[in-house]
Amino acid sequence: MTRVQKLVWYAEQLITDAAAAEKSGNGETATSKYLQAAEILLLLAKAEDRYTVWKAHTDKAAMCQHRARGLIARQPTAGAPQQQGG
Repeated sequence: MTRVQKLVWYAEQLITDAAAAEKSGNGETATSKYLQAAEILLLLAKAEDRYTVWKAHTDKAAMCQHRARGLIARQPTAGAPQQQGG
């Protein structure tokens, strides 16, 4: 297995772990794993010469960033006043 293949496998594993963490309600872990995967995928894309492979890496990285942004938006901020129904 080449270094690139190992990095692709690791990014895929991070995405799988992030989805599992998201499903179990652990948003902080999921966010961290999605962002780590995005970073790896963007580094792989930067070193890629073939357009289709570059596009696949960048699209998957964008998906990871989108998921992370969604998780961050749903997390309550510390010190923010809680809304009360009424």
